[in-house]
Amino acid sequence: MFQLFKQLLDRSGAEPVADCPALKLVNEAQLMSVVLMLEVAAADFQDASAEHDLVLNYLTGEYQLSKTNAEVVFSRAKELSSNSVCLHRFTSKMKDLSYPERLDLLEQLWRIAYHDGELDPHEEAMLRKIADLLFIRHSDYIQCKLAVQA
Repeated sequence: MFQLFKQLLDRSGAEPVADCPALKLVNEAQLMSVVLMLEVAAADFQDASAEHDLVLNYLTGEYQLSKTNAEVVFSRAKELSSNSVCLHRFTSKMKDLSYPERLDLLEQLWRIAYHDGELDPHEEAMLRKIADLLFIRHSDYIQCKLAVQA
């Protein structure tokens, strides 16, 4: 019974839509990274339009997506984020990332949190949870935070 429930939760929209060509340009870990960025952007319960532009710039710069494809990936990530219940669903897809890649992601998440000029306690708590789920050492968590603050 519990296994069936777990399978239903796992299938509740975590996979990208296969027939959309833009979503084939990013892998699952990259899509989940964008979802985490949106989760951090929404953590302070304020307008996330400035973070929207930052995430789109990240998609076009880091993943070399066109503006149109970046918007499609962003929309899918937003859909997944709006249906989210827990962060583990997204971070579990990133276990194959190397430690430096996970640190790069955490640094980008700190940039999202500080983009509006202030760090909300909810954003910091979410970043702490994400760092724990990604198995990032506390000292590296602090170094990423300080690097973005500087």
